[in-house]
Amino acid sequence: MQSPAQSKTRLPMPSICTTSGLDPLRRHSRLFPLLAAAALASACARVPELEDRLTPDLRGAAYPALVPLEDALHPGTSAAEESKALEDTLEARAARLQARADRLRAAQP
Repeated sequence: MQSPAQSKTRLPMPSICTTSGLDPLRRHSRLFPLLAAAALASACARVPELEDRLTPDLRGAAYPALVPLEDALHPGTSAAEESKALEDTLEARAARLQARADRLRAAQP
């Protein structure tokens, strides 16, 4: 039997800590249908609406040709070959422009 002094020092236990209620899984299982309905409703929404932004000529355009993955990842020419070709092209153009400038200077009185 408890004395009156012991019963006054005992604090009341909050209802969250009691084990007599539903277990946590059952408490949270009531939220599942609500969350499932919210997920299904949001999946039906048209968020970006990209179809409305397409012009009529884009809607009727053909799909681009597919390229093999090897060709897309490894181009035919290397960067060194491309830079050498660009350098040769620019040097030839510079030589042509220099020759044209010389001809124009010679033609002026």
